[in-house]
Amino acid sequence: MLQRLWGSGMAKEVKGPLRVVHRFVDMPKQNASFYNTTTQKVEEVHGCLPAMGYSFAAGTTDGPGSFAFEQGTTTSNPFWNTVRNFLAKPTANDIRCHAAKPILLATGRMVLPYEWQPKIVSTQMALIGNVVITGVPGEFTTMSGRRLRNTVKNVIAEVDESFGDVDVIVAGLCNTYSDYITTPEEYQIQRYEGASTIYGPHTLTIYLKQYAELAKHAVLNETVEPGPTPPNLSEKKLISLVTPVLYDSPKWGKEFGDCVKQPPRIARPGDIISARFISGHPRNNFMTGSTFLTIERLEEDETWTPVATDADWETRFYWERTSIVLGSSQVTVRWEIPETVLPGEYRIRHNGYYRYIFGGVYPYQGVSNHFKVKTLNLNL
Repeated sequence: MLQRLWGSGMAKEVKGPLRVVHRFVDMPKQNASFYNTTTQKVEEVHGCLPAMGYSFAAGTTDGPGSFAFEQGTTTSNPFWNTVRNFLAKPTANDIRCHAAKPILLATGRMVLPYEWQPKIVSTQMALIGNVVITGVPGEFTTMSGRRLRNTVKNVIAEVDESFGDVDVIVAGLCNTYSDYITTPEEYQIQRYEGASTIYGPHTLTIYLKQYAELAKHAVLNETVEPGPTPPNLSEKKLISLVTPVLYDSPKWGKEFGDCVKQPPRIARPGDIISARFISGHPRNNFMTGSTFLTIERLEEDETWTPVATDADWETRFYWERTSIVLGSSQVTVRWEIPETVLPGEYRIRHNGYYRYIFGGVYPYQGVSNHFKVKTLNLNL
């Protein structure tokens, strides 16, 4: 693809300075100017303490939520307000600030065991010649992203025309996650994204002001004030609702790594083959930097060479708990043999760890029987 792009004559050389600016922003304390098309006046708007709306619980069209919540809800319900108030009751100012969003969760006032949603977010921008990467702390809707790009473009053009036509890239979920950012118009409709815009109807307005300032500082190569320091949660223990692995045990008469379902003796490109092994729980060791499986080919010097791991698209790794009481489980390794495979002798290996009932986590390995991979036009 890069070669086609270069040969198309449409490639543009990136030239110019390399600069990065960053600032922490306390969103509920921010103000910005907003032109109200209804009143045709410029208004001073501000951010709100984080809160989630009713339509957040409705989910999206492709992933609806539970109960009777629906997207587009702009009125509250006494029952759910009672449930909400048990967790944290929003103030009258919170309710006014977030209108037209009815507050389902006043997350900005929920601090146990720690903040439910951030008040201080990380904003940043990288200027690479005439390419601008805006690192945003949330998910901008399509129209919000367009307005952000246009704002940054216009500011750079006003400050320094020598940059010419800049390309602005919106890079989401950088450093902080603050849910969705909708336009003020989208916010009024209160679909899932609007209900998940946590700093109120002018969240985007505030972000546009912040990134306009970052763009100006980047072009002028000015120092940016770091902003308020966000809370350090590294020393607080995270709460997990995932139950821990207590112990593992193999089936009666079996050992960890035993292959209980062998692959076929002969396979060809395009076939999907699999092997099943007695296993421990995958959460005993996430195999970071390693692999739960390898597909290995026998070389002429009688050594086995890995040709695929769990990082390859043609492999799949499935874990299944076969007995909760006994702590028994199995894994199935599946390989979709690519068309480019070399003919020869292969095997499937599974790598894992099991947790001993009296303490300790120990490694194990298992390998399948050998099988031959033949090409479609050769009889090997």
